[in-house]
Amino acid sequence: MSAVAKDVLAVTQPPSLELINEVQQFYYREARLKDRQEYRAWMQLLTDDIHYWMPARIQRYRKDEHAPSIYESAYYNDDKNDLDRRLKRLETGTCWTEDPRTRTAHLVHNVEVELTQNPHEYRVYSISVVYRNMNEDEEHTLYCHREDLLRRVDGQLRIARRLLTVQQNVFLSKSLNVFP
Repeated sequence: MSAVAKDVLAVTQPPSLELINEVQQFYYREARLKDRQEYRAWMQLLTDDIHYWMPARIQRYRKDEHAPSIYESAYYNDDKNDLDRRLKRLETGTCWTEDPRTRTAHLVHNVEVELTQNPHEYRVYSISVVYRNMNEDEEHTLYCHREDLLRRVDGQLRIARRLLTVQQNVFLSKSLNVFP
């Protein structure tokens, strides 16, 4: 069982079409906020106990079933305070990798919603593609499988956990100032 799902058991009942649509619209809004670099508004989509985790990818043989651990190398292994610190750095105006500003296009695909035993939490699988253009001619594309735990807080969906499994072993980019 994955790191996000280890304490969240799915139920066999399928989600309603209304819930699937709500989750998809939530993800599209999240992508738009990140593309516009409205990161403070994006932070409002996260729960206070968020765990935003993107472990470093290690190429392994099939027989080696070693799962990633939060104690190993990661590009992100952040709680809400860590994410806030990253944003404060971007907001200083002295982050050299963001002057000029990076242009992005966040795409979300293959959204699959599962109900859990908690009626206010949903496990959601998706694929995130982030296209980046930096400076005049630097282009990068980041592909991630995402596994989220969405939680309804005060009637609104919020991201409580996000596991990002990046498909590249080596980043050719000079920086990682995007949130897949």
